[in-house]
Amino acid sequence: MVMSSLKKHSGFTLLELMITVVIVGILASIAYPSYVDSVRKANRSEAIAELQNILAAQERYFLANRTYAKDLTLLGYPAGGTLDNFTLAGEDCDPVDLTLCVEIRASAATDSQKEDGDILMSTSGISALFDHGTDTVKEQL
Repeated sequence: MVMSSLKKHSGFTLLELMITVVIVGILASIAYPSYVDSVRKANRSEAIAELQNILAAQERYFLANRTYAKDLTLLGYPAGGTLDNFTLAGEDCDPVDLTLCVEIRASAATDSQKEDGDILMSTSGISALFDHGTDTVKEQL
């Protein structure tokens, strides 16, 4: 009986490892854009919830002062109010003054969120998503 001088090697070949790396890369390239989109939508939902809280505070302020607050610090929000991905600001409703209406805008602050757009809500019932930095409505909320 002749003994084989070859040892049996266990493990993976370089080809098997490369195929695995390629498959993982393909799966990641498919999953990452979906993940980024989900994060963007979650950030938008967080901003909408905060805008609704601000509008409720605006109504309380209006009941006490008979005018809306353009300055969000009057409502107890910090100066230069920001969320993680948005900058918050109060604005006059055009052409109406603050005794009748106020708009709260959440402007996208990060590049990925700018693709989603800015959010505007008002005490007159407007609720919309705009292209970042414009008055072009992308979607009614």
